[in-house]
Amino acid sequence: MESCPSIKNILLLDSEGKRVAVKYYTDEWPTLAAKLAFEKSVFTKTLKTNSRTEAEITILDGYIVIYKVIQDLHFFVTGGDDENELIIATVLQGFFDAVGLLLRNNVDKMSALENLDLILLCLDEIVDGGIILETEASVIASKVTANSLDGSTSLSEQTISQALATAREHLARSLLS
Repeated sequence: MESCPSIKNILLLDSEGKRVAVKYYTDEWPTLAAKLAFEKSVFTKTLKTNSRTEAEITILDGYIVIYKVIQDLHFFVTGGDDENELIIATVLQGFFDAVGLLLRNNVDKMSALENLDLILLCLDEIVDGGIILETEASVIASKVTANSLDGSTSLSEQTISQALATAREHLARSLLS
């Protein structure tokens, strides 16, 4: 009996199938070449579909892939063939909606790249080690904004020394509490 559902990877690709933000949670794709080949095959298989209004599902190489497209961004969540499609779809919708909240509904490649730190933190808040942590978009977005702000400066606007000082301060606070 499986203890809890797991996610294999979450992919955010552009309109050409190139990486914007990706996170793999298993070693089933051990090399960068294997990961890029999987991303290309997923993108190619889903390119001709119209998944702009609601999430679509496909099976590729024994994996369930649920995906959605908005403007020039393609969102994918992959699970094993024995996973519940509704749970994978819930992860996708949580990621999709959280990115929309974080980018203030201006979801396109340029905004995503400008706020890549927020998107990567979003991935970390949703899934850890393949285990689903959170799927509610407002909770994910609030955790990401709480973690990424130190005063009014986002992590992307800090210098390396400021970022290290912030990280040191957060670590000290977490050790003391």
